Formats: sequence, C-alpha cells, structure tokens
Amino acid sequence: MDRVKTIKLRSVADYSDDRISFTKLSPDNYIGTDNLLQNKLGKANALYTPKIGITAGYGEGDILIGNIRPYLKKIWYATNNGGSSADVLTLKVKKDSDSKFVYYSLFRDDFFYHMMKGSKGTKMPRGDKTQVLDFLIPSFPITVQQKIASVLSSLDSKIELNNKINSELELMAKTLYNYWFVQFDFPNKNGKPYKTNKGKMVWSEDLKKEIPEGWECLFLNDYLEFERGMEPGATNYFDLKETENHIPFYKVGGMDGESKTWILKEIAGSSLAVEDDIFVSFDGTVGKLVIGISGAYSTGIRKIYQKKGYFPKAYVYFVFDSEEIQKTIKKYATGSNILHAGSSIDVLAVPYNKEVIVAFNSKVENIFLKLLQIKKENRELSELRDWLLPMLMNGQITIK
Repeated sequence: MDRVKTIKLRSVADYSDDRISFTKLSPDNYIGTDNLLQNKLGKANALYTPKIGITAGYGEGDILIGNIRPYLKKIWYATNNGGSSADVLTLKVKKDSDSKFVYYSLFRDDFFYHMMKGSKGTKMPRGDKTQVLDFLIPSFPITVQQKIASVLSSLDSKIELNNKINSELELMAKTLYNYWFVQFDFPNKNGKPYKTNKGKMVWSEDLKKEIPEGWECLFLNDYLEFERGMEPGATNYFDLKETENHIPFYKVGGMDGESKTWILKEIAGSSLAVEDDIFVSFDGTVGKLVIGISGAYSTGIRKIYQKKGYFPKAYVYFVFDSEEIQKTIKKYATGSNILHAGSSIDVLAVPYNKEVIVAFNSKVENIFLKLLQIKKENRELSELRDWLLPMLMNGQITIK
C-alpha cells in the first residue's frame, strides 16, 4: 500500500476574520468554550451571550475548536451562522477542499495531541494558533474527500437523529411526570385529572405545599442508595482502548459515555456500572443525569438505586430528571471553582403514592428502555466511526 501524501492544515484552511454584532447572537448560535462539549460531542446551547460590541463570527461549514485545554477535545462543524468567543478557533476551509473532510481530518485524537504539544500555560493551556495550522492532514482528490466525508457523515447523522429521538422521548416522560406529580392531575378513579376535578388537597409541611389527600412525603435518602464512586489515583489512569484487564473510568466531565480514561479492573472494586444504572453528578456539572454507561466511575458521581420501598428505575430516572429535584440539587451546590452538591441528598423529597407510581411507571418504562437502547446504538455507531476514520485517512480502506 502506497503511503498517503499529507499537507499542512494551513494549505486548506485559514482562520476566519468574520465579525458579528451581539444583537444577532442567541443561545443557539453563540459558541464559547463552555458550550462546546468535551470529547468531540459537538455543542450545546449557550447559557449566556455577549451584551455589547462585535464578536468573532462563523459561517455554515466552518470548523470551531476549543483552544483552552485542548486535551478536552472540543470541536464542532458549524451548521448555521453565528458568533464565538476569543478562545474558540474558527477555521474556514478553502474552496478547493471539502470542509466536512477537513473536519474529520481534525476529529482524530492525533490533532488534539498536536495542539497540546504546542500549547502554552499550565493550569489553562492554550493552543498556539500558528502551530495548530502545521498539523498534517491527508492529501486526497476532492472526489475522494467527498466520499470519505459522506461515509462518516452518514454515521454522525444517524447519531444526531437518535439523539433527537431520545430528546423527544425524554420530554414526553418529563411532561407526564410534571402533570402527575407536580400539578397532581394524575387520573382519578373516573380517569379524569385529579386536582382539576377538585380532588382533595392537604398541606405537607416537609414539601411546603399542598399534596393530594392520602399521599405522603418521602425523603429519598431513606429509600434510595446514593453510591459514591472511587478515585483510582493519578498513576492508575490509562489512555488506551479496552482490554481484558482494563475498563472505562468515567469522570464527571466524561459522564456521557465518551470516556477516554481507563483503569485496571482490579482497582475498580465495587464501583462498577452496568447499562441500566442511573447516575447523577454531585460535583462540577451538578445534577447531570446519565444512563447507558458501563465501567467504573469517580467520587463526583453517585449511582442511584432502590434500597427499600417501591422505586422502579424508570420512575427514579424521571424523578431526578424533574425540575424540582434538579433545582434542589443545584440550590445546595457550594464551591468556587468546582461545585459540590453532596449535602442536597438529605433534603431531596418527593410526594409519594405507590398506586399512582405503579401506573406512571407502566407508561414510562418502555420509554426508559428505549432511551437505553438508543444510547447503546449510538455508542456502537461512534465506535464504528472512530474505527473507520483512521483507516480511511491513511488509505487502508478505500471507497468505490
């Protein structure tokens, strides 16, 4: 097999000099380092936007890269026009190259290692903009570039579609939870909304609000286990693929299942996760809820499961996905640089009625299982994409 020719990134892309007014920015089109997601997961909506002045702009098809702490591997292929912070690099691909192909050329871990080699600073290293453009990418004819990009894009498109399906399913279940357990309009004996049809309400001193007659307030730490993870020690982390002796290790920043850190199985002990386990972060991104991971997890993450009473997994998941519980967890978060919310465990409480929970669980259990199934499919698609990517780029695999 002939060695694939390479060229420097600067041969096919330049930094954008676009500018945009703050008046045209929104949470959906502003990109900062905070809402670029780690481990090459794209971007989320911004929590804030600039309120004055002109900021850097980007266009559809541009490539945006987080330049602070490049090891976090933040990259996004722009699907719209917008603006970005000064710590986000925006690459505009030249007309004689395929922008999606260039994006996938930079999607490899090798690119972020290259950025780190040229970075400056210790606590908050920043990539060197000149050195970044020295990264070598494959030199293929435009037709080959487009074929490679098409194959990889089809996998990412399916992942994106799956994520949208999961978002819709989750919203359906959250809406039902709110309707039954917040507004208390669960079906009464006649199948009509309870509170709307003048169902009797009584005051709950613990919850500081009225709840239906016959319900009770339960503190979750009395009925659920919040199993804390472990810290294997800095010398026990490995940056490799899974082997018979190693398993993934999930830190708070990699809870979504994109962990690139591994530890020896023997170190993990009992801090193990299986795919239908429910996890919530009490450190950093407090309240973040995750299912569908397997491996070991850190002390900032708690595995939640029933220790007594009737608390089926689907119900527990949507309890912790509810606005009430999320607000409580965040309310008790303390700290300056890194938030900690472990103290909130003692005050997490819910209105409880087993009969209604049985009915609710029968409606959302299939949604919970579908969420898990789709997350598993996305993980397999991601693994296939990551397996194909280097072989397409180095010519081991060609597309007819």
